[in-house]
Amino acid sequence: MQTIKKTAKDLVAKLGYQTNRRIVVFESDDWGAVRVPDASALAAFGERFPSFKLDHYQSFDGLEKKGDVSRLSSLLRENAVRFGASAPVFTLNFATANPDFDRCVPGEAHNAHFEFEPIDETYRTYDDSEGVLDFIRLGRSETALHPQLHGREHLNATAWLADAAVDSVVKYARSLRMVGLDDAFYNGIDALNSGNTLVDARRYLEDAIAIFKRLFGFAPRSFIPPCYVANKKCERIAAEMGIETIQSSPKRNVPKGNNSYSRRINVFGRSNVPGQCRLIRNVQFEPSRSMFQGKSVDECVNAAFAEIETAFIRRQPAVICTHRVNYTTRVDERHCEFSLDALERLLRRLAERYPDCEFMTSDNLGSLILDSLVRNEMER
Repeated sequence: MQTIKKTAKDLVAKLGYQTNRRIVVFESDDWGAVRVPDASALAAFGERFPSFKLDHYQSFDGLEKKGDVSRLSSLLRENAVRFGASAPVFTLNFATANPDFDRCVPGEAHNAHFEFEPIDETYRTYDDSEGVLDFIRLGRSETALHPQLHGREHLNATAWLADAAVDSVVKYARSLRMVGLDDAFYNGIDALNSGNTLVDARRYLEDAIAIFKRLFGFAPRSFIPPCYVANKKCERIAAEMGIETIQSSPKRNVPKGNNSYSRRINVFGRSNVPGQCRLIRNVQFEPSRSMFQGKSVDECVNAAFAEIETAFIRRQPAVICTHRVNYTTRVDERHCEFSLDALERLLRRLAERYPDCEFMTSDNLGSLILDSLVRNEMER
């Protein structure tokens, strides 16, 4: 079975963008989005629902502090000297808003009410977070961190508010200002699910991009839909607004309109939307999940490095999925230490084996692919 899967993946790789350049992209989601406000809220939740099984996001993930982005930046910059072609850089995918807990009204879609607040407002209400945006705005050359778009709120407002009206777990989590703690598919955080009727997709994307431009001073060119969930209509709307690149996974869930999904295989570089390309995350580097599962730092690093090597063998860029949860200390610090240690070791392994690798941001790689497609058309 493993041989069949490998052969199938090799064939899919040949259908997409290929290059002999050893390109590495770190894509990191969820920046700006709230999940667990602090350790005391998590403890209160655990006391009320001791049998509720938490995953690593629900155990560790909270709004980033300025010190979190500063430490990640420092590690990347300190490792820059190991590489000859370019310096390590992270694409930080920001959700630009969060639910306004005080103005949201639970209930079914016909009587619920949803409001959001931009993340600069959220940061001001959290200790040690107000300086995050100022730090990111220093720019990639200063921080090795480059913002791109993860949408407006990372939340399915319709599912969340419906559950909050009837589900005691979600209701209590909401009272603690926690999200993503129900048992629904994707924990009710797939914002562009077509069943999210409280949110208009066009307005959602317009707001997300407008807030992004106000916060960072430039327009995003790449977009990762929350939970990889978006249909062709949403991607076309994004293209109209200047989104050239969709960050994605090897398979994505396309909403069918009745809270069910069709599974689609993605091909690296290919999109059904003219003028847009699709990146595929072909490397998983989630140290906090490894720690949560009882694995060692070396096990985490070895698994990710093996996938990087496989990507290069297939003549693909290595696009590394590594979520914010790995690098935030809002709820707990132990997993962050584990994650930074793992990242340091991964970068050292890369420098030893591939000192000529090229680090790119998601939007830069997307532009490179789109330019190659234009050249290929002109040469035909």
